[in-house]
Amino acid sequence: MLGKTVTAITVFILLASASVAQENTPALVLTPRSGFSLAPPIGSAPVETLTVPADTEAAVTMLSGLHTRISQVNDPVTARLQQAVYVNGQIALPPGSILNGKVTHVQMAGRMRHPAELGLRFESITLPSGETEPISAVLAALDKPGLAKARLDSEGYLKGTRGFSFKALAGGLTGLGALSIGKATLAAGSAISTFVPVGGAAALGFAALWPKGNDVNVPPDTRCRIRLNYPVTVRIRW
Repeated sequence: MLGKTVTAITVFILLASASVAQENTPALVLTPRSGFSLAPPIGSAPVETLTVPADTEAAVTMLSGLHTRISQVNDPVTARLQQAVYVNGQIALPPGSILNGKVTHVQMAGRMRHPAELGLRFESITLPSGETEPISAVLAALDKPGLAKARLDSEGYLKGTRGFSFKALAGGLTGLGALSIGKATLAAGSAISTFVPVGGAAALGFAALWPKGNDVNVPPDTRCRIRLNYPVTVRIRW
């Protein structure tokens, strides 16, 4: 009986010693191998952005052709950014970006030298990265205004010239003179057949004296400048 008691006490002491030793053993720490690191969670890196301020101008090349005799309101308009736009020394709008918009105003040329008018607005820009941002931009200048036979007003509208010349004025006065002679001839009892050429001359004279204004024609590859109406914020991926 005494032997069994001693054996039980011995086993108890051994188990207690093992438990104390386990508690004092430092925990195993796993360390990564040299040069190995875990990838950061997706989306944790901050996205850098740049804001192009309003009234910024940019050089573009028209890809669409426009003409006041053909174009209609809401027709699509496309242009390509010719030069990069920088903000704080960084490229905000890379060259090659595509601008999309539409025709907003068309007025055909009329008599009394009323010129034609054409208005357009760009509404979005697609960057080379594929990102598309909304914008509001209008024409600011034409590299060759004479090519379009138009001038640009402060609101970005193209207006055709009035097409007046002293040569046209001289032709118109000649036609009106022919009309006066024709009336005198008819009053003297001449044949009515003479009225046809006289009437034609008078009509030509009237058209020359009061010519139509010039149409606005912006062919493809026309180089111009646009102006932003509002700021544009883009994410930098280059």
